[in-house]
Amino acid sequence: MSQRRQIRSAAFIFGGIIAGILGLWFGRFLPGMPGELFARVFHIITTPIILEISFGVLGIIIVMALAHYHEKRADEWVEMDIPDEPKDG
Repeated sequence: MSQRRQIRSAAFIFGGIIAGILGLWFGRFLPGMPGELFARVFHIITTPIILEISFGVLGIIIVMALAHYHEKRADEWVEMDIPDEPKDG
């Protein structure tokens, strides 16, 4: 994978995370029940302990998803040759 493609993928992932957090923050200003729901979710997610845990879990999910994506699209096949066992006389 080229460096330019890696940078573009990372920017897309970070942009999605930032857009999600900003979406929750802007959703707080909606009138009525949706605004209250967005505010409650935003405040729960940004609680200090939960924030670190949620970003840690999100990081693990991103790493696993990228590994799965690249594993499925790999065009190389590795085959291990196992020597025959020596036969005792």
